[in-house]
Parts: sequence; C-alpha cells; structure tokens
Amino acid sequence: MITIQLPFPPSVNAIWRNVHGKTLKSKRYRVWANAAGWELKSQGGKVPGKVQISIALERKDNRRRDLDNHAKAILDLLCEHQVIDDDSLVQKLTLEWSNVKGAVVQVAEV
Repeated sequence: MITIQLPFPPSVNAIWRNVHGKTLKSKRYRVWANAAGWELKSQGGKVPGKVQISIALERKDNRRRDLDNHAKAILDLLCEHQVIDDDSLVQKLTLEWSNVKGAVVQVAEV
C-alpha cells in the first residue's frame, strides 16, 4: 500500500471548459495537475493490477460540495503518472471528508 499527500483537487465541474467548440482542460485543472504531479513524483510508488483506493479530503469551509466530484481528478492523475494501471481496475473507492490538509490518497492491491 502507498499513501500520497496531494493538494486539494478541483471539482469535476471545474475540470473541462468548452472553447470555440473544443473541450479543453481548464486552467485551474492544469495548474492543480502540475502541482499534484510533482507531489506524486517526489513521493513515488506504483500499485499494479486491481486496486482499492481511499481518499480523504480536507473540508476547507462550510460551502456545499459534492464529495464524489473530487475523485475524478485524483483517479485521472494516478493513471497519468502510472501509479495505477487504469482507473477501470479500481475495485473499491472510499471517499470521506477529514481533518487532513488537501487530500490523502491510499492505494492498495486487491
């Protein structure tokens, strides 16, 4: 099992933008993915095959937020940086609000 500390991820609602008929990654998402990617590189690790993932997210304030909207950015980042082989191999995904800073992600073999 590996544990990774990441910056708080953007909501799935903030990942994509339509510009002149093209769907592009938003600037906010690109900035987060760059910072989070450097965090992944410094912390290292890979879990091949089927995995289970636990994500604890910082509750920054009392705004209404959908917990599940933040998983997509993290799962895509784990795939892009080859921490996991593919997010289709995630067998169990646990999400929770917690007293962590940013996001704490645990990835384990199944």
